[in-house]
This record gives sequence, structure tokens and C-alpha cells, in this order.
Amino acid sequence: MTTKILKLETPAFEWPTWILIIAVYGGWIGTTVYGAQMPWWLLLIVGGWFTGWYYSLQHEVIHGHPTKLTWLNDLIGYAPFGLFIPYPVYRADHTRHHNKDILTIPGLDPESYYFDAITWAAMPGPLKVIHIINNALIGRLTVGVAITIIRFWYGELRRLQRGDLSHLYAWALHIVLVAAVLYWVNIICGLPIWLYILTFAYPGLALTMMRSYTEHRAAADPEHRTAVVESHGLGSLFGLLFLNNNLHVAHHDRPAMPWYQLPSYYRRNREAFLAENDGFLFHGYSDVVRRFLFAPIDAPICRTIRQTRQ
Repeated sequence: MTTKILKLETPAFEWPTWILIIAVYGGWIGTTVYGAQMPWWLLLIVGGWFTGWYYSLQHEVIHGHPTKLTWLNDLIGYAPFGLFIPYPVYRADHTRHHNKDILTIPGLDPESYYFDAITWAAMPGPLKVIHIINNALIGRLTVGVAITIIRFWYGELRRLQRGDLSHLYAWALHIVLVAAVLYWVNIICGLPIWLYILTFAYPGLALTMMRSYTEHRAAADPEHRTAVVESHGLGSLFGLLFLNNNLHVAHHDRPAMPWYQLPSYYRRNREAFLAENDGFLFHGYSDVVRRFLFAPIDAPICRTIRQTRQ
């Protein structure tokens, strides 16, 4: 394995992340306050952006930023602007996802979109069609959002049916916080709840899923499973929206590295990363759209489980 050039330590005061927090929270509050006066198409763009940006901020605080105090970082990430997923459950699932040996393996990686061969063979035909559509970018950004929400809720319901109450407190707190968000949105700001869902929550998750769409692939070698999407020019806006997690192989290599150091770390070690992940590279999101807008990025069946588990 090629030796990588390491970056300097994270500064004691992460001012870029604090500025980000002010921008994300301020932008979301401002958009909800003035949202009732905006045309729906502008609200969709701005509301979706700030909700998607908040998802990226939640990801950042899960990895220990901007402070060394876990409770304070968590406090920043608890607000359920996206409505659908309790932050503590997302935090636990994402932490487990960072075990590279289980990446993409269904039943082990909580963020996998793959199925094992037995589950796939038993699946009704219409569901197979839906999941094939979900593997194309246009499907992932539309019906795929609903699929993700339903799969997540179904998994949580199954947990309760098994008598596992470990997530009950997280859900109780989440429901209270969602009620507070919707009170602000609807009663204080005058936005209908259905409009908030369609212009903030749903598109915000869709933008997040655009990032995750290309992040991983099933491969026998765990080092080959994590991608990188380089961003240049206007594509740099996606780098800002995703807090440079489009450089995903660099993030998995140094998950505790703050978002603003990832581009430099990636550039200094680009050759090593591309050798390590077997050239799993996209030249911007325009490349992703061109190749996979209407074509599945991969088969839904994970065929590398046996090799991985041996």
C-alpha cells in the first residue's frame, strides 16, 4: 500500500465549521420565515439546499466536529429538519457503516442498497423492478427517497416487534423535536406542513442520496468499495453542499478529518487513493448524470458476500 502524506492536526477552534453552522441554521431559519412569500420553485431549491446541507452538517458532527465535546456536537445535530430519521439512530448506523469490511454487505452495512441472492430470489417481481429503477440516478432521487424512508421505518418497526426497545428513547425525543419543527414551520412561519415536506424534507434527503448514490460498490476487496467524485468549476457547489464527502475515499481513510481539510488531503494523495480503490473515480457529478441518470449503476444483488466473509 502506498504511504500517504498526512495532514496537520485539526485546530483547537474549528472556525470554518462554526461559520458553516451559522450559515446552515441561519439559512434554514430565514428560508422558513420568508418561505410563504416565495414561489414554490424557489422554495424547492433553497429549502432543499439548506435541508441537504444540514444533513451534511449532521454527518460532520457525528465524526467529532466542531468540538471535542460529544454532547455539544450532538446538540448541533439533533434538530430534525429532515423529519424522517432520528439523529441518534443515524449516528449509530453511520458509525457501524465505517467498518470497511462490511461495506455494501446487506444485513451488515446499514447503508447498503444491495440484497443477498436468497432475498432477491424470494422478492416479488414488482418489487424487483422498483429496486432496479432505484439503482438509476433518476430513480434514486425520486422514488428512491420514499424507498429509503419506508425501509428505515420498517426496520425500526421490526426492531420493536422483536422486543428491542433500544431506540425507543431516540424516537420519543425525535417525535417531540419534529413537533417543535412543524410548530415553527406551520404556526409561526405560515408554511403548510405538506409544502415543507415537498420543498424541504423530501428534496433535502434526495440531495443527500445523490451524494451516497456513487459512494460505494460491491467488490471482493474492501479497498475497492469506496469511490471519489472530483468536483471542479460549478461542480464545486456540490463539494460545498456535501462538505467534500464526494471525496469519499479520503473521508473513509481519515473519518475524523474535518471537511475543510479533505480536498488538500485528497490532492496530496490522489495517486495513492486511486491505486488503493482500483480507479473507482467519477469526473464530477455531470459524469455521474451522463452515465447513470437512466441506467442502473450496478445490479441489486451483492455477489461478493462469500469472498468477503471468508
